[in-house]
Amino acid sequence: MIKKSINFRFALICSWTFAVTIFISSCNTKKENSNSEGLRNYKVSAIPVDSTWGYRIYQDTVAIIEQRNIPGLPGNSGFKTEEQALSIGKLVVDKLGKGVFPPSVSIPELDSLKITYQR
Repeated sequence: MIKKSINFRFALICSWTFAVTIFISSCNTKKENSNSEGLRNYKVSAIPVDSTWGYRIYQDTVAIIEQRNIPGLPGNSGFKTEEQALSIGKLVVDKLGKGVFPPSVSIPELDSLKITYQR
């Protein structure tokens, strides 16, 4: 009878230890793989470039794209306003979030966002 009681207690202690270990490991909120798609955090900011504007895109805290001119156009013309730079930057961030790479910008997209440029 004492042997059964000791075996039961031992099994109970082992079960509780296992359950607590599983619970604690499941509560771990650390990101295991920061390179997976769903964990990317993008941010866009406007940057002044001479008398025009560009944008910079950050992944978490690292700058990954710096666009000093209007993408999709020949030449080195920057955006006329900070708002225009941010609107295209947000479009690029949306594309990156959807996994589109490279996140190129077309002339119809520039026109749809009312970006002013010389033709």
